[in-house]
This record gives sequence, structure tokens and C-alpha cells, in this order.
Amino acid sequence: MARHVNDVHRCPLYNRDIQYGECYEVQEVREDSMDMKWLMEPIDINKANKICEKCRWYIATEKESL
Repeated sequence: MARHVNDVHRCPLYNRDIQYGECYEVQEVREDSMDMKWLMEPIDINKANKICEKCRWYIATEKESL
């Protein structure tokens, strides 16, 4: 299911509810497509890489395994 910028999720990285737009920005920083200075709250990139890969909420659509 596609996500909307205002969808809310309990983020294990920030340990609080965030909107999809904020999650998307964290992923942009992880992929080095955005400077961390633009994030609302700074992150530890190594911690984010571990946590985000387990959470995977940032993936808007994902094909299900058959």
C-alpha cells in the first residue's frame, strides 16, 4: 500500500510517532541524497541503518513473496 506524507507510525529510531514525510527524509539522509542538517532531529547514521532496515516502514510499496 502506498503511503501518504501524513501517515503516522511509531518510529523505533526516534522512539516517537512520526509522519511518513519525516521517515522519508531519514531515508534520504541514509542514501546521501539529503544533508542531515535539514532533519527535524539529528540521527546517528549507523544506528539508523540498523533500525530502519528492520522496521522498513519507509518502503511505500513492496511486492509480497508468493
